[in-house]
Amino acid sequence: MEITVESRWLVLRRNPTQASTTDAVRVWCAECPPQIPLLTPDEAAALACVSTRTIYRWVESQQVHYLETSGGRLLVCPNSLPTLIRPKEKNNA
Repeated sequence: MEITVESRWLVLRRNPTQASTTDAVRVWCAECPPQIPLLTPDEAAALACVSTRTIYRWVESQQVHYLETSGGRLLVCPNSLPTLIRPKEKNNA
């Protein structure tokens, strides 16, 4: 018998003195069942190990969940990032 347990944790550390990033904590992805805070493009790029421009391309092609706030800020759902990253990881394995 073989039992495999997988878990994945996302830990976000934000500088509380920067209001632009702490506002993102209160916004949730409407498309994902578990409530997860949305990220700024810079945070999403760091998490996905890609450039910020790549994040913007994914948003423009609607490959990731995102939200534009009334103030014009773009926020990206981290749950939608792994589906784009995993095929590359499998090819490199």
